[in-house]
Amino acid sequence: MKGSVRIVGFDCGEDEHAAVLLDEAGEFERRVDVVNERGQIQESLAELLLAVGPDSQLVVVVESKRSHGRIVADVACELGCELWQVNTVALNHFRDLEGQPRKDDEWDAYLGARMVYLRMGGCRVAIETTEEERILSRLTRIHSRVTEDRKRYVARLRAVLLELAPQMLHSSWEGPQPGSKAMQYLLERWPGFKGLERAQMRSIEKILHRCRYGSKAPHVAKLIREAARGICVAAEERSTLTLELDLLVRQIRLCNESMDQVYAEIADRVERHPMGKKLLEMHGNGPVITGVLVSELFPVARTSTEPKCATYAGVTPLSRKSGKSLDKDRLTQGVNKRVLHALYTASVVAIKNSAVDRAYYHKKLRDYAGHPKPHAAAFIALSRQRHKLLYKLMTTDARYDKEILIASHLERQEQERIATA
Repeated sequence: MKGSVRIVGFDCGEDEHAAVLLDEAGEFERRVDVVNERGQIQESLAELLLAVGPDSQLVVVVESKRSHGRIVADVACELGCELWQVNTVALNHFRDLEGQPRKDDEWDAYLGARMVYLRMGGCRVAIETTEEERILSRLTRIHSRVTEDRKRYVARLRAVLLELAPQMLHSSWEGPQPGSKAMQYLLERWPGFKGLERAQMRSIEKILHRCRYGSKAPHVAKLIREAARGICVAAEERSTLTLELDLLVRQIRLCNESMDQVYAEIADRVERHPMGKKLLEMHGNGPVITGVLVSELFPVARTSTEPKCATYAGVTPLSRKSGKSLDKDRLTQGVNKRVLHALYTASVVAIKNSAVDRAYYHKKLRDYAGHPKPHAAAFIALSRQRHKLLYKLMTTDARYDKEILIASHLERQEQERIATA
C-alpha cells in the first residue's frame, strides 16, 4: 500500500477493544486498549490520527460493522477514516497460516490490519449504507431468526407427537400437520389431546372450519378423534408430555405473532422505499426478499460492477477448495449468504408465475442433465440471469417490463433456431 496510508486493526469485545497500529512497512508499531464507550473510542482514534500525522490517511479495520464493532465503525466514519472489513473465516485461516494456535485479541487485531495491508482475499472496503437500509437489514434478519426458531419448535412438536400419536405423522395422514393452525387450535382447546377422545364431533369440526377444511371437516374430525382414542401412555408421563406440548404451542404462537408483526413492518418500509417499489414489480420478489435485496445487495450495486456484485451475491460459478477437502465445494469468501438465499428463493417462486423464467429454467435443466443436482444448478443459473436484471434496475432508471422480456426471449429463441437450422 502507499506510504501515506497507516492502518490500525481493531479486535472488538464487549468491555474493551484491542487496537494495533502498523508502521509504514506494515509491521507492528504499538497496541492501544480502548474501553467500549463512544467518548473513549473518539479520544483514542483522535490520538492515533495525531500520531500518524496530517499527511497520512488512517485506515480502520474491523471484523463487523454490527454488534461489537458498531461504535468503532461509526466513530471512524465520523472522523473521516477509511473503514475496511475482514471476513472472520478468512481471518481464522490467516491465523492458522501464521502459526497462532489460539485466538488472541492483540494478534487478531494485528492480523486483520496485515490482511488489509497485503490486500489479501477476505477483506474489503466497508459498504456505505443509509439508515433506511440498515433498518431493513435488521428487520429481515429478525424475520429470518424468528422463522428458524419456529422451525425448531415445530420439529420438537413433531418429536413429541411421535411418542404420543405417531399416526399423525404418517405420510397417509389426512389430518392437520404439526405446524399448522388447526393443530395449534386443537392443542390449545385440548392440551395434550386430553378429553379429545370424548369430544363431540361438532366441536372438532368447528375448529376445522376455522382453518377452511370445508366439506372434509367431518371426515378429518373423525380421524382426529380416533387418533386421540388410540393414545396409550401412562397418566404421569402423559402429564409431562402435555406440559411440553403446551409450552411448544405457546412458543409457536409467539413466533407466528412475531413474524406477522415483523412482516408488516418490512412490507410497509419496502413499499415506501423507491427501490423497493421497483423490485416488487419483478416476479418472485415478495416484501421480505425485496427487503433483503434493498438492504444487502443495493449498497454493493451502487459501487461495484455487475460481475463483482454477482460474486458478492454468490450466483457466480466460483468455489473454494482446500487440500483437505478437494471433493467438497464451498462458497467463495465474502459471499453474502442472505442475498444468495433470497435470489434462489425468488427464482423458485418466479417459475410458477413467469413464463420467461420458467422457460429459462427448463432450458438450463436440459443443459445440466447428468449433474448431481440438476435442479439446484438450474435455479442458480436462473438466479444469475435474474441478478443481471436486478442490477440494471438498481443502477438505472429502467423499470421491470414483462412484455419486453417476452419479446427478447422469443427473439433469442428464433435466433437459436436459425443458427441450428
